[in-house]
Amino acid sequence: MPTLNKRLQAELSMILVACIWGTTFVIVKNALADIGPFLFLGIRFIAAFIMLAILSFSNIRRISWSTLGYGCLIGTFLLLGYTFQTVGLKYTTSSNAGFITGISVVLVPIIYAILNRTRPDLKTTITVLLATAGLYLLSFKNNDFTLAYGDFLVLICAFGFAFHIVFVDRYSYRHNPVAITGIQILFVGIVSMIIGLNCEPWPQHFSANLVSAIFITSVFATSLAFLLQNAMQKYSTPTRFAIVLTTEPLFAALAGYLWANEMLSQRAMAGAALILVSMLVSILTRKGKNLVEANV
Repeated sequence: MPTLNKRLQAELSMILVACIWGTTFVIVKNALADIGPFLFLGIRFIAAFIMLAILSFSNIRRISWSTLGYGCLIGTFLLLGYTFQTVGLKYTTSSNAGFITGISVVLVPIIYAILNRTRPDLKTTITVLLATAGLYLLSFKNNDFTLAYGDFLVLICAFGFAFHIVFVDRYSYRHNPVAITGIQILFVGIVSMIIGLNCEPWPQHFSANLVSAIFITSVFATSLAFLLQNAMQKYSTPTRFAIVLTTEPLFAALAGYLWANEMLSQRAMAGAALILVSMLVSILTRKGKNLVEANV
């Protein structure tokens, strides 16, 4: 039974992780002015894997052929999520991207219901309706039922992350958590780098803004955030951690306001609030052990 002090330390560490993840939306958006999205992802995730290997080599060396296979499978959904999120950030605000990405939490029970061929229960239906209403207020302009292009891409990203949560829950427990996460990170990095080298121009120079973005996202938002989450989760509960991590879009909105002068209208704020409520309802009413998204 963890002491109150340990639980407080664990949950404060997750607030720090949520803050890091939230602020990366505006950091990545700014970096995309200097580099293509696939090259950025390639460099970010390859660097993150190297850092993870340095910090936790004893775990990385436990990679087996089975871990490699399942890691690449799960990594496919992680790649889908980060690809559409990063490309979407070129066309939408970091605030919108943060809140729409959070819808992935609401989509998870829907995916489970489809895979298990069961009918979604009332609570799941309510969370979906709340999230849909929130998305409408946040992203549909002038009541014309046309979803903004960037928001549409980020919505696809939310589906990618939702499938990632489901497949992490189904398969990752069979493997060392650091090892299988390392494979996912490396998979995203290699595939993104291959696409980027073939489709995007290499930056003529790496600006201070770009270098800092790569460093922050690879070291703090990926490697260290995962290791911190992995080390601290045993001192709290998955539900409490998941609730703490719902602050991520709030940090995204705050960073967008402070660093990019992004302003949410009253309508958009109402939509964002509904999305947050849907996330909390989904977390608090969900059954099962794995309630925390495996952000990397």
